[in-house]
Amino acid sequence: MKGIIISPKYSSADNGRFGIKGNVEPQELRQYVLYWDKIDFPTNTFMYFTTPEVDFLEKVGVLQRSRFGMPSSFNSSELGNIFSNMQLAALKNNNEKGDGKWSLSQPNSKLFFDYKNSVQCKHLEVELFNSLPIPSASSSLEDILAFKERRKDELLEFRLLMDNLYLELIKSGDTETAIDVYIRNIQRKIKEIDNVMNESKIKSFRDSVKIRFDLGEAIKNTFIGASSGHIFNFPDDFGVSLGAAIGFASSFIKINSEMSLKPKGIPSDLKDYAYLYYSQKELN
Repeated sequence: MKGIIISPKYSSADNGRFGIKGNVEPQELRQYVLYWDKIDFPTNTFMYFTTPEVDFLEKVGVLQRSRFGMPSSFNSSELGNIFSNMQLAALKNNNEKGDGKWSLSQPNSKLFFDYKNSVQCKHLEVELFNSLPIPSASSSLEDILAFKERRKDELLEFRLLMDNLYLELIKSGDTETAIDVYIRNIQRKIKEIDNVMNESKIKSFRDSVKIRFDLGEAIKNTFIGASSGHIFNFPDDFGVSLGAAIGFASSFIKINSEMSLKPKGIPSDLKDYAYLYYSQKELN
């Protein structure tokens, strides 16, 4: 079982503080539902974000709510910091229970965490830019759950490819050819999911995700040691998917390593600790 601990969208602020822009958005919920087995949307006695769709997912057992207390004193400019601390607490609790593997997710192109609960370190980042098929906000959750059940083999194969990417990077040593072959397999599986979503008549689009890995043993691989990163464009022969408006011409997968803040207390065996789902408009 793979679980994801989600958050509302955070807003930038000064002095290490950050706020909350609003509730989880419908399209964000849909990408979590499609690609994850279980969703945890933490809450406390002061911040309870919900929508009818969140309530529906909780009712059918797809979403749970880890509950925490609120600090006795706080500033309104620190609400984002408080919520991100709940994410970390939920990550620790859920992984300690041993019921599957849980990661963090935020709907931003960068990771927001309290400075005092983070350390500066080098990490590995895999970016699927304008690549990931996502159901649109107009698609019903019932249809997505039904599609997920019908196409569980394709979705599981994609998940396994992504789960094993870190190990593949270590195993490949400094051989770019081996990584290129593996990335092509990921791209083909993305194309397959894109096709079956269009065939199913679920309205969809392609969005981006950055996956943060603990660098660990991968630091020995000089292929991923370069800060400039390595970009893998989608093959030209992918063309346009059946029923899709555009092809994969603007899509790519990027492997990069860089310095940034990492939350403290990430389980040592959890390599893919954070997933950052974002839209192109956030980078403009």
